[in-house]
Amino acid sequence: MAINTLDMSTLFDAFRNSFAPVLRAQQEGIAAAERLARYQFAVAGDYLDWSIAQAKTGVAAKTPDELTAKLSELNTRFSELLKKRSQEFATIASETQGAVTQWFGDAVKQAA
Repeated sequence: MAINTLDMSTLFDAFRNSFAPVLRAQQEGIAAAERLARYQFAVAGDYLDWSIAQAKTGVAAKTPDELTAKLSELNTRFSELLKKRSQEFATIASETQGAVTQWFGDAVKQAA
């Protein structure tokens, strides 16, 4: 009668290989969430800077024409900054989508 012993290294290797795609998906998801959080923090900072600049302009302006001109300039700069931020968001979204597609393809290959 043969007694088979349990080989722990084989068991751990099988476990590691079967859950490697899940671990990679978690790592990619956390990296994408961190990048998005940093982006949102930057946009919130932009809004804060714009609000402070508007308040300072409102206090410092001496005439209504001067106030209108300075606020118009602030709003123009802010809209250009938001356009740049929207392009940055599109880049984040496309890179994340590419990473998810690559991960899914790798997981399917490994499963097959």
